[in-house]
Amino acid sequence: MQNMELYYDFSGQKFGYPLSLSINGFSRNIFSRQSSLEISYVLRGEYEAATTQFSCVLKEREMIVIAPYDLHMLHKKNINATGIILTIHIDFSRMADSMVGNLHTGFSTAVCTETRNRDSYIQLRNKIGELASELMAQSNDLYHMNVIMMEILRIASSKNSFSVDDLPLHTDYHENYMKAIKYIDSHYKEDLTLGEIAKQLSFSPSYTSKLMKRFTGIPFVKYLAYVRVRASLEKLLEGRESIEKIALDYGLPSSKAYTEVFRELYGIVPSAYRKQFQKNMKYSEGEEKEQMLLDQEQKELLQHLVEETEEILYKNEQLSLRKEGDALLLTIENGKIEMDAAPQGGIVLRISKGT
Repeated sequence: MQNMELYYDFSGQKFGYPLSLSINGFSRNIFSRQSSLEISYVLRGEYEAATTQFSCVLKEREMIVIAPYDLHMLHKKNINATGIILTIHIDFSRMADSMVGNLHTGFSTAVCTETRNRDSYIQLRNKIGELASELMAQSNDLYHMNVIMMEILRIASSKNSFSVDDLPLHTDYHENYMKAIKYIDSHYKEDLTLGEIAKQLSFSPSYTSKLMKRFTGIPFVKYLAYVRVRASLEKLLEGRESIEKIALDYGLPSSKAYTEVFRELYGIVPSAYRKQFQKNMKYSEGEEKEQMLLDQEQKELLQHLVEETEEILYKNEQLSLRKEGDALLLTIENGKIEMDAAPQGGIVLRISKGT
């Protein structure tokens, strides 16, 4: 029986709020896919992460950033060992479209540790520490948490910036397009036609066709096929059903049509895509019933995040200046440093490139 008293969950969904944080000892041995940004930080033990691109082991105080819509699995490396993980979700469906940008290009899945993507790791760890401090104090200040949430998004998307200028103009034309897209997302498994969408939205077929072509850049039929294939990914990677059945269940007329669209989207046939993913999935050998293992002192698990902050004050190709607690740390790459006394007291540092 799981001890729910030891389970911590700040669930923003209860309030229609996009930010959630949980601490638990679950081991997810099935893959998942969601439209939110996920950050998982290991508090205790080791976890194995698997995506369609790679698999890796996350040790204590290491994290993985999962981009929206990326299929992934995260489970304890040793099913019988203690494992505690902190997971943050930022649910974009609870944010205005103009606050989100392009989810398909704005983020990338990445492992962040002291040695991999270090700058992002330090910044994200600091923000998680701020969030933990806010929750530990039980203040839950809305505006402060909004700032932390948006900073997390900025850091996680730093390599894939999205300009406000890239947002579509907010016009009636765009509003009607969004209505059409939402209708497709809700009915893609049905025998859907452009005429049916036009009828449901009280548009003319020609107007609906122009909407789709203008905002997607491709004809309606192709866009609908793309939606169906993307939606089928979880079922494909389960590996239990044939590609023919998956194609029919998701509205494609045959496995051949499904394969053609899949190759257009991913540059690979679905059978090879499934095989590649399964190579990254390493299921535990045991069949034991999983039990949630949680530390009784959750605050102790989070304390290092609150105390061991390290702020990047300045960075270029040659040097970085960081603040760790009350100390300043200067790192120089292939350079030389000279130190002189300053006229008003203190010291002056002169840094030059190495030879």
